[in-house]
Amino acid sequence: MEKPRLRIYFIHSSNINANEQIYLPVLRSDQLSHDELIFVGSNNYADKYYKDLIDRANVCVVDLTDEDMGLNMELKYAITAKKPILALANKEKGYDAKYDKILKNVIGYTNEAEFRYFVETFAKNYEGKVYNDELDNSVVVGILKDPSGA
Repeated sequence: MEKPRLRIYFIHSSNINANEQIYLPVLRSDQLSHDELIFVGSNNYADKYYKDLIDRANVCVVDLTDEDMGLNMELKYAITAKKPILALANKEKGYDAKYDKILKNVIGYTNEAEFRYFVETFAKNYEGKVYNDELDNSVVVGILKDPSGA
Protein backbone atom coordinates (compact mmCIF):
# COMPACT_ATOMS: atom_id res chain seq x y z
CA MET A 1 0.00 0.00 0.00
CA GLU A 2 1.36 3.40 -1.01
CA LYS A 3 1.83 5.81 1.85
CA PRO A 4 -0.45 8.87 1.88
CA ARG A 5 0.96 11.97 0.30
CA LEU A 6 1.62 14.89 2.59
CA ARG A 7 0.12 18.16 1.35
CA ILE A 8 2.39 21.10 2.14
CA TYR A 9 1.18 24.68 1.70
CA PHE A 10 3.83 27.39 1.33
CA ILE A 11 3.22 30.88 2.74
CA HIS A 12 5.50 33.72 1.71
CA SER A 13 5.59 37.41 0.97
CA SER A 14 4.93 38.69 -2.54
CA ASN A 15 7.96 40.96 -1.94
CA ILE A 16 10.44 38.11 -2.39
CA ASN A 17 11.45 36.12 -5.45
CA ALA A 18 9.53 33.01 -4.42
CA ASN A 19 10.66 31.02 -7.45
CA GLU A 20 14.32 31.31 -6.45
CA GLN A 21 13.97 31.34 -2.65
CA ILE A 22 11.20 28.80 -2.08
CA TYR A 23 9.81 26.92 -5.09
CA LEU A 24 13.03 25.79 -6.81
CA PRO A 25 14.79 24.67 -3.61
CA VAL A 26 11.80 22.53 -2.69
CA LEU A 27 11.18 21.22 -6.20
CA ARG A 28 14.81 20.06 -6.33
CA SER A 29 14.21 17.74 -3.39
CA ASP A 30 13.97 14.02 -4.11
CA GLN A 31 12.44 13.42 -0.69
CA LEU A 32 9.58 15.86 -1.28
CA SER A 33 8.83 14.64 -4.82
CA HIS A 34 6.13 12.26 -3.59
CA ASP A 35 4.35 15.00 -1.61
CA GLU A 36 1.85 17.52 -2.93
CA LEU A 37 3.53 20.91 -2.81
CA ILE A 38 0.94 23.70 -2.82
CA PHE A 39 2.30 26.95 -4.19
CA VAL A 40 -0.34 29.66 -4.29
CA GLY A 41 -0.51 31.28 -7.71
CA SER A 42 1.03 28.31 -9.53
CA ASN A 43 -0.83 27.00 -12.56
CA ASN A 44 -2.40 24.15 -10.57
CA TYR A 45 -3.81 26.47 -7.91
CA ALA A 46 -4.11 29.88 -9.62
CA ASP A 47 -7.91 29.92 -9.42
CA LYS A 48 -8.13 28.61 -5.84
CA TYR A 49 -8.80 30.67 -2.71
CA TYR A 50 -5.94 30.60 -0.20
CA LYS A 51 -8.22 29.47 2.66
CA ASP A 52 -9.37 26.47 0.63
CA LEU A 53 -5.75 25.58 -0.13
CA ILE A 54 -4.75 25.86 3.53
CA ASP A 55 -7.73 23.70 4.50
CA ARG A 56 -6.57 21.14 1.92
CA ALA A 57 -3.01 21.10 3.29
CA ASN A 58 -1.82 18.88 6.12
CA VAL A 59 1.01 21.23 7.12
CA CYS A 60 2.26 24.73 6.27
CA VAL A 61 5.70 26.21 5.70
CA VAL A 62 6.03 29.98 6.12
CA ASP A 63 8.97 32.14 5.09
CA LEU A 64 8.79 35.27 7.24
CA THR A 65 11.39 37.15 5.21
CA ASP A 66 10.15 40.57 4.03
CA GLU A 67 6.55 40.18 5.26
CA ASP A 68 3.49 41.74 3.66
CA MET A 69 -0.26 41.79 4.33
CA GLY A 70 -0.91 38.65 2.26
CA LEU A 71 1.61 36.67 4.30
CA ASN A 72 -0.02 37.86 7.52
CA MET A 73 -3.52 36.91 6.34
CA GLU A 74 -2.44 33.43 5.25
CA LEU A 75 -0.42 32.84 8.43
CA LYS A 76 -3.31 33.95 10.62
CA TYR A 77 -5.65 31.55 8.84
CA ALA A 78 -3.16 28.66 9.10
CA ILE A 79 -2.85 29.28 12.85
CA THR A 80 -6.63 29.43 13.38
CA ALA A 81 -7.00 26.26 11.27
CA LYS A 82 -4.52 24.62 13.70
CA LYS A 83 -2.13 23.51 10.99
CA PRO A 84 1.39 22.44 11.99
CA ILE A 85 3.65 25.29 10.84
CA LEU A 86 7.35 25.41 10.04
CA ALA A 87 8.52 29.03 10.31
CA LEU A 88 11.68 30.00 8.45
CA ALA A 89 13.48 33.29 7.77
CA ASN A 90 16.53 34.30 5.79
CA LYS A 91 19.32 35.01 8.31
CA GLU A 92 20.69 37.91 6.29
CA LYS A 93 17.35 39.73 6.03
CA GLY A 94 15.78 38.66 9.33
CA TYR A 95 12.11 38.94 10.27
CA ASP A 96 9.82 41.09 12.40
CA ALA A 97 10.10 40.20 16.12
CA LYS A 98 6.29 40.20 16.48
CA TYR A 99 6.29 36.66 15.05
CA ASP A 100 8.18 35.40 18.10
CA LYS A 101 4.98 35.95 20.10
CA ILE A 102 2.81 33.74 17.86
CA LEU A 103 5.24 31.12 16.55
CA LYS A 104 7.23 28.82 18.82
CA ASN A 105 10.47 28.64 16.84
CA VAL A 106 11.61 30.56 13.81
CA ILE A 107 14.52 28.84 12.10
CA GLY A 108 17.07 30.86 10.16
CA TYR A 109 18.52 29.69 6.86
CA THR A 110 21.33 31.12 4.75
CA ASN A 111 21.06 29.21 1.48
CA GLU A 112 18.94 26.92 -0.66
CA ALA A 113 20.37 23.73 0.80
CA GLU A 114 19.50 24.77 4.36
CA PHE A 115 15.99 25.83 3.36
CA ARG A 116 15.42 22.48 1.62
CA TYR A 117 16.87 20.54 4.58
CA PHE A 118 14.51 22.20 7.08
CA VAL A 119 11.47 21.58 4.87
CA GLU A 120 12.48 17.95 4.28
CA THR A 121 13.02 17.36 8.01
CA PHE A 122 9.67 18.95 8.85
CA ALA A 123 7.88 16.86 6.21
CA LYS A 124 9.58 13.69 7.39
CA ASN A 125 8.30 14.37 10.91
CA TYR A 126 4.73 14.26 9.59
CA GLU A 127 5.11 11.29 7.23
CA GLY A 128 2.81 8.46 8.18
CA LYS A 129 0.67 10.71 10.36
CA VAL A 130 -1.77 11.47 7.54
CA TYR A 131 -4.94 9.40 7.55
CA ASN A 132 -8.12 10.01 5.61
CA ASP A 133 -6.88 13.40 4.38
CA GLU A 134 -6.26 14.63 7.94
CA LEU A 135 -3.50 14.40 10.48
CA ASP A 136 -4.24 11.86 13.16
CA ASN A 137 -4.08 14.04 16.29
CA SER A 138 -5.76 11.53 18.57
CA VAL A 139 -4.07 10.29 21.71
CA VAL A 140 -5.18 7.06 23.36
CA VAL A 141 -5.30 7.62 27.12
CA GLY A 142 -7.08 4.43 28.07
CA ILE A 143 -9.42 1.70 26.93
CA LEU A 144 -13.01 1.53 28.09
CA LYS A 145 -14.14 -1.88 29.25
CA ASP A 146 -17.63 -3.24 29.01
CA PRO A 147 -19.08 -2.95 32.57
CA SER A 148 -21.00 -6.21 32.08
CA GLY A 149 -17.70 -8.05 31.70
CA ALA A 150 -18.64 -9.41 28.29
